[in-house]
Amino acid sequence: MAKEESLLEKGLYFLTALVINLILFTLLSAYLLFARLSYEVNRPITLLLEEIPREEKVIFEKRTKRAGGTKEKLERDKGGKPVPSLPPVATKSGDVPIASKETAEESILSEIEKKVKSQKAEATQGKPNVSESFGELSGVVSRSGVDLTKSVTRKILYIPPFPKLRATELPSTFQAKLWVEPSGRVSKVEVLKRSGVPEIDSALVQLLRGIKFEPIEGNIIQTGIITFRFKGGEG
Repeated sequence: MAKEESLLEKGLYFLTALVINLILFTLLSAYLLFARLSYEVNRPITLLLEEIPREEKVIFEKRTKRAGGTKEKLERDKGGKPVPSLPPVATKSGDVPIASKETAEESILSEIEKKVKSQKAEATQGKPNVSESFGELSGVVSRSGVDLTKSVTRKILYIPPFPKLRATELPSTFQAKLWVEPSGRVSKVEVLKRSGVPEIDSALVQLLRGIKFEPIEGNIIQTGIITFRFKGGEG
């Protein structure tokens, strides 16, 4: 009985020692691993920069010049005796100058800029230029008709008949901007201020598109402002 208790006690001691050793081994391994990782993270990076030598352009001179003058001068100095021709100087591969990267990039950018300017010039060629305003027109619409005041620098040749406008309430001021072609035709009407009645706005826009101005020389589009005011509740 005592022998069995002794064996059991020794087995427990062995198991306890084995567990303790495993725990210590695990802790030591973890410490060494974290220490290694910390060293790898904090280790400074060493960069080695190597300067690439630039290829120098070698200038070769004629051997007659290195000898002190031209071939004819050397012949005169030696009493008219012909000077034997020297063999040509052998050149090394790579003596031909190569354009630098910066020069190539500048050349490409210059070509692109020329193409862009050329395309822009082609796009704008033949299109009229918009000039300053030719003046302002103002009209007062009432039951009796339209009183149109012309204070413009370009003569008006034709104004369509004024449409019959009806409204249940007095419209507010109508204002629009005109674009007039060199031929005198109104090519665009932009409403700047609405009267508050869509039917009246539409009728006035159609009226303005039918106005004919005198033709001018040059490829120029002129602009002007026209304003209509209303009296009496309907026109």
